[in-house]
Amino acid sequence: MSKTNDILKKVSNQLRPSQEDKRHTEYFAAELMNVATKIAKSYSVIPMLCGSVSKNTWLPNKNELDLFLLFKPSVPRSKLEKDGLELANEIISTMKGKADKKYSEHPYLCGKIKFGRSTFDVDVVPCYDIKNLKKIKSAVDRTPHHVKYVKKKLLLPDDVRLLKQFCKANGIYGADVKTNGFSGYLCELMIIHYGKFSNLIKEAVKWRVPMVLTMNKTNKIKLVEKFEHPFIVIDPVDSNRNVAAAVSPENFYKFVHFVKKFNDNPSEKLFFPAEKKPYTIVEIEKKMKERGTWWYMIGFKKPEIPEDTLYPQMKRGLNSVQKILEHHGFSVMRKDLWLGDSCIYLFEMDVWTTPSITKNIGPNVYTKHAENFLKHYKERNIFIEGDEWVVELEKEYTIALHLLKDLIKKNDNELREKGIPSKIVTNFSKGSVVSGTDVIKMIKYLPEDFRVFMKDWFEKDIDIV
Repeated sequence: MSKTNDILKKVSNQLRPSQEDKRHTEYFAAELMNVATKIAKSYSVIPMLCGSVSKNTWLPNKNELDLFLLFKPSVPRSKLEKDGLELANEIISTMKGKADKKYSEHPYLCGKIKFGRSTFDVDVVPCYDIKNLKKIKSAVDRTPHHVKYVKKKLLLPDDVRLLKQFCKANGIYGADVKTNGFSGYLCELMIIHYGKFSNLIKEAVKWRVPMVLTMNKTNKIKLVEKFEHPFIVIDPVDSNRNVAAAVSPENFYKFVHFVKKFNDNPSEKLFFPAEKKPYTIVEIEKKMKERGTWWYMIGFKKPEIPEDTLYPQMKRGLNSVQKILEHHGFSVMRKDLWLGDSCIYLFEMDVWTTPSITKNIGPNVYTKHAENFLKHYKERNIFIEGDEWVVELEKEYTIALHLLKDLIKKNDNELREKGIPSKIVTNFSKGSVVSGTDVIKMIKYLPEDFRVFMKDWFEKDIDIV
């Protein structure tokens, strides 16, 4: 146990911002609040510093702050959005920063503000000053209450840093659609619940889905029925919300896996892993041949839209292409997407060719539906197997490559009807499809990151026992 404590202490010292950085960040936060308070006064709005800086749980070299603008609940939504953007822009401009509009439930501004030797990213977010969260008007209205709760309950902010870095190092930090992992607020609640990081990892190695954590006594069976998520952590400021809703089953068990790994062999490497070494082209080709599967890659130009919009569109498109393949009798064993300078869909197939005919089993010969079946297929050769009518039909596609090549040639409207999302459809239709050994040739032209992606593909392993 002393080895574990020594490692956690050493890592914790590395994760704690230096006194100089802490002072510098606090000076900036104070100046930001001073400017915001003066400007917000004329709008009858109350500014509040939120985010990890306000809770003293931020990681070093993360110069990010959240400034929330609390509007009165009586203000119409349209006015909140309009005045919120105006006020945010005025604050950022006064701080000599550059503003960029972003979207969540409603628009907000992200400002890049230079202050001394550092540049800070500041999200300026309008919300309603809701006292009773049962009357919540937008999702971000909870955030000020989260800040107050954590500041009141959290005793060991350094342990939150340990947990955040642990998740970050192992690729499961962040509740965004791309990551589906552990948010900062979730990490804070986990430490509040268990008291410290070492207590958490003792217990987490035994976790299995569905896992429920609550700050208060609650019927866990009812929570499992209500939320149907692998990990359920009830928001202490809003009992109708699962803070861990974003955590996917895979990332839940990845967390358990890495906790087990640390418990079995405590190491700093699980907080500061070495950079992943990519597979070579030869290694990728060897792995592909060993598996005896067939590979298809669809590549197209990356649309000029924010990644938090692009990724969910790409994910929906990936699922749609799989459904199209399987509808025609082909079987996708695994699929994934990669985003770099271009967009890539990768499919590993265990059935990529099929016979030219398919057997369609019809109704029982004794049912009244049999007559309709016979009329529908009267131009076909119909026969009986046992006591069921059967017809053999020609397939439109017998090779998956032909299907995919025809798919990307379709116009935007046809592709939308087939489930390709609107923000990627035009680029998708101008893409290309390669298969088999041509996939290897294509990989040679992709960045090194793609070969890291392939390494993860072949080395997936979650050991929790």
